[in-house]
Amino acid sequence: MDAKLEPVETPYPQRLADFKRRQLPAAVWSVAALICVWMLTLRATHSEYIGLARSTQYEVSAASVGQLDRVLVELYDHVEAGEIVATLNDAEFAARVERSRATVRQLGAEIEAARAQLARDGRIDLRTWEDDVRRFQTDEEDRRLEALELRVTIESDKVELDRLSRQAQRARPLLESGLIGQADYDDAQLLRDTVARRIAENEILLAQTEREQLAAAARRQALQRSQPLAPQEEAVLRPLREAMEVENQNLQEMQAQYQASVLRSPISGQVSSILCHPGQTVVPGEPILTVADGRVTEILAYLDEADARKATANAQVLVASVSRPQHAAESVVVRVGPDVELLPQRLWREPRTPEFGRAVVIAAVPGLDVTPGERLSVRFLRRR
Repeated sequence: MDAKLEPVETPYPQRLADFKRRQLPAAVWSVAALICVWMLTLRATHSEYIGLARSTQYEVSAASVGQLDRVLVELYDHVEAGEIVATLNDAEFAARVERSRATVRQLGAEIEAARAQLARDGRIDLRTWEDDVRRFQTDEEDRRLEALELRVTIESDKVELDRLSRQAQRARPLLESGLIGQADYDDAQLLRDTVARRIAENEILLAQTEREQLAAAARRQALQRSQPLAPQEEAVLRPLREAMEVENQNLQEMQAQYQASVLRSPISGQVSSILCHPGQTVVPGEPILTVADGRVTEILAYLDEADARKATANAQVLVASVSRPQHAAESVVVRVGPDVELLPQRLWREPRTPEFGRAVVIAAVPGLDVTPGERLSVRFLRRR
């Protein structure tokens, strides 16, 4: 009887060697192909770029040509909206005020001389002298000029008070750390308090002067209604009255000029740069310093040249901090740059090799904790 033949079992080491030589390469290549397909698909739906968190920068500049007198803030100081940050030299303004004062005195003397001449000629009654002088605005213009000078003094003292207040604020930490003595700190406080009291006193005096000016104007108008000028008086005194009115317009112009010499911060923020220094001549529109808003107002990302056509407005993106990936939030594209441009140097992968891309502006996310200027990762969630 023939023995039953059974196949000889291939030893395990031999089977393992055959698998490594035949099936394993095919499996590896298949998995690699699947990974490549998956990566290409992911690239089509998720594109990641580097962007920058940006805040709005406001420039402070002069409205007219002048010499910068003082810069009252330092780099990175916090300022409030409307706070005085710099002043222009007001020597020309002071000279114009003094010239206007001399003109008013001259016009007053001419009015008195004209009235005296009319009195000698018998055209008017000397008993009405005082009332007639008031009628021709002498008192009113004197009070107007005094009010202008007080306003100038108050504004100048406010600038000085702001500077001294800053010095006192900086002196407090120095006192606590022992870098200055109590006497130095008290001197700084005393100077600030002295200027503050002077401002308060001048403001009371200004209010009183303005009331006197209004009263003088009311008396003049009442006298003009009750005692109209005779034709011969009108011919003599009208040119002087018109000259006084011209001087009044000059006073208003000078007040506007002085206001323009005091530069204020347009917003509450932080001084990000100081571009000019005292003594320099500045021209209209030339930035003297810049103030940063301090809040991230937009995110600016750049697409590679190859992907320049990819982004469109309203495309959804995921924004995350590069250094803190856990800080992420979704946003949308609000604007797309018109052309390919040079990227900021800090975004170049190789410092010596310029890179170009298309700018994309992304809406800021209020809840995203990022700092202006921080690098952000921007990922497009789906292709548009």
